[in-house]
Amino acid sequence: MKITMGKLTAAGVAVAAMTAVTLPAQAAEELKLSTAMGQKHDQSKAMFATFSKEMAKDESLVKLNYIGGPEVTPNRKQGAAMKRGLIDIIMSPTTYYANLVPEARLTGISNMTPQEWRANGGYDLMNKVWAEKLNGVILGWANWYNDNQFYLWMKEKPKLSKTTGLDLNGVKMRTTPLYTPFLKAMGATTKNISPSEVYTALERGVVDGLAWPEGGVAFRGWQKYIKFKVGPAFFRSTTFLTMNKDRFDKLSKKAQDQILAAGLHYENESGRVIKELIAIDNAKIMADGVQRWDVPGEYGKAFTATILKANWADAAKRKYSVDFELLKSKMLKSGS
Repeated sequence: MKITMGKLTAAGVAVAAMTAVTLPAQAAEELKLSTAMGQKHDQSKAMFATFSKEMAKDESLVKLNYIGGPEVTPNRKQGAAMKRGLIDIIMSPTTYYANLVPEARLTGISNMTPQEWRANGGYDLMNKVWAEKLNGVILGWANWYNDNQFYLWMKEKPKLSKTTGLDLNGVKMRTTPLYTPFLKAMGATTKNISPSEVYTALERGVVDGLAWPEGGVAFRGWQKYIKFKVGPAFFRSTTFLTMNKDRFDKLSKKAQDQILAAGLHYENESGRVIKELIAIDNAKIMADGVQRWDVPGEYGKAFTATILKANWADAAKRKYSVDFELLKSKMLKSGS
């Protein structure tokens, strides 16, 4: 029997079509995502509105699976969990894993914006440190420099001091490693307490106040006991998006580029979301009786100077995997 070229071609097309139909589509890689703050916290909302939303535009390669926040993995254990690969991506203040990465403490006392930090080589330097000590890749540093700075939140108006700005002798303050140096320099008694335990600590008089970013106070109901929001504002956001490096390295180049682009979007745009949420939070706490009070005049200057001096002096005492002066040059503007 003679087979014509037309029939042969048609048969080949039919076989190819059958083969194409039977080949299974490659499933998207699922990435486990967790947040140090609860799902309804302002910082988490800002991440969902930027990073998660950006990633959801194309789920053909990777798909995020939010597995919960501190109710699933305590915030101070999330860094270690990500390092081991139990979580793929965490959104967390770096102070929660500063025990693993001492350099992380410098992010809070930096006065560089993320854009300046990337431009001067700080991102590349820190990314190497994160890889070495946390098995991590930095996806983004939340750009909340002007939108989510820190304040002291106090039950009572603090006393003034000509040398340190505030006299906190006899005052019990909730702390983290980020705040301890300057709180002690002002004379405070510091207590390490999880955010979830602060409400009860305020209620029972275990603490008289705390240092905390602007935003999230109303969410936790602390304004029932906090009556003064004490400025001038200090520090900046230490919240990073970080991914397990082993998991990242196993992804395709296209998937890696997608994640890094979404992380940069979070870095650049989450501040806008936070600003809107902070306005709502501030309106709520002010309506509930919280007063804004800035340390006045020369006392205010001494307050700000004490914070920077105490924390950078503490930072200089620690051991790092890279030269401290090099780190400092990437994190602190000259003349500061």
